[in-house]
Amino acid sequence: MIIDKIRLFLLCIAWLTAIINVVFGQVALALANAGVLCLLLFFVLTLSRLKKESIAIIILLLVVASFFLDRFPSYEEFLSGGRFTLVFAALLPTMSLVRSVSLKVERVKISQNLLKNLPTNISTSGFQIASHFFGSVINTGTFSILSAALPEDSDKNYRKSVAEACLRGMNTSATWSPFFVAFAVGQAFIDKTNSWIALGCGIFVGMLFNLISLTVFSHGSTYNKIKLSLACLIPVFPILSLIMFSILAVSFYFDFTALSALVLVMPVLIVIYLLFNFNNISEIYSDTKFWLFKSSDDITVICVAMLVGYLISRSNTINHFNIFFGLSIIPAWTLLALTPLFITVFSFMGIHPVITTTIVLSLLTMGHAEIHPALLMQAHLVGWAGGTMSSVASLSILTSSNMFQVESRELAFGPNLLTAVIFSLSAGLLLGFVNSLI
Repeated sequence: MIIDKIRLFLLCIAWLTAIINVVFGQVALALANAGVLCLLLFFVLTLSRLKKESIAIIILLLVVASFFLDRFPSYEEFLSGGRFTLVFAALLPTMSLVRSVSLKVERVKISQNLLKNLPTNISTSGFQIASHFFGSVINTGTFSILSAALPEDSDKNYRKSVAEACLRGMNTSATWSPFFVAFAVGQAFIDKTNSWIALGCGIFVGMLFNLISLTVFSHGSTYNKIKLSLACLIPVFPILSLIMFSILAVSFYFDFTALSALVLVMPVLIVIYLLFNFNNISEIYSDTKFWLFKSSDDITVICVAMLVGYLISRSNTINHFNIFFGLSIIPAWTLLALTPLFITVFSFMGIHPVITTTIVLSLLTMGHAEIHPALLMQAHLVGWAGGTMSSVASLSILTSSNMFQVESRELAFGPNLLTAVIFSLSAGLLLGFVNSLI
């Protein structure tokens, strides 16, 4: 359809201008404004195609904005917010491209075969560990890769166990990976230095969770399971390490946010890959286009959420709400401890984490609570990980349900439901305790 071609063109222009804006900043102000216009037109053309759930989320975000904004923003404020949002519009297209390319990488296929040949008593552990590391780079694209590694004669119970393991592994990589929307959302409220400190904390939290859950959910020697599972990832470790190093190097050297570094570096690395694998271009283009249209709802929701967050953070009403809710008199460690659980529980109720985190981070960063920013960032990431691990409305659940051919409700209301609650509560208490010591 002609409308879809126009939408694709507009999104690609917004994507390109976002990259230019990252590199040149104020010098390319006119181009950034043009990108904002293209993004707005993309939203207009996408509006009639949005799912009911996405429309509900956007309406809730607008309601939140009406409560927290002291006045209707000016044209300049909207334009400035649009430029801020532009880089978020580039994130999901970039990840769609990464997902498409990863399916063609030969080393990924080797890891798939190694996972397929793992002994049955170890396989779920292997899939959980693999999903944690794959997920740190390609997010929900992990499910496409790992579902293809299942033996063809897998029964429903086995597919369900593997899907649950992949959800635990993939979603908890959100505690430390800069490739997640969650990290980008957090960096909209938390400064770069404390965000990177949070990432360091997240490595500990994510690894500890997986170590404990591997022990709980499968039998046999945990050390042996980890050893054999990691062996399956040896072919892709050089690639994953190169990607992570490149993102971190560019971010620190040029003082970019993780999001800015990601949308700049990944297309460059992919172009280099395509120069040596020219025959794959056509398939990668078709697959990327498919996922771009597939992610239209997510792009719209994330951009609206970031625009609302941007405008709220510059509103004077935040202080009034802090007083109203009594946040200034509640102990800081309590607020911090409850943050992950709050985000997780609301996710179970069908409220997208982007809504709860926008509210929570706006209130707690603009308030007077003595919460360390890095710990608040990590609390937000833990809540996001817990919420998306077992929420029937999360993209993770819906994608894994489709890939592993298991009912989404079975995945959402299975063992991971209690796991997510325990994870959010225990991690929150740990972060609250650490905050009380600082």
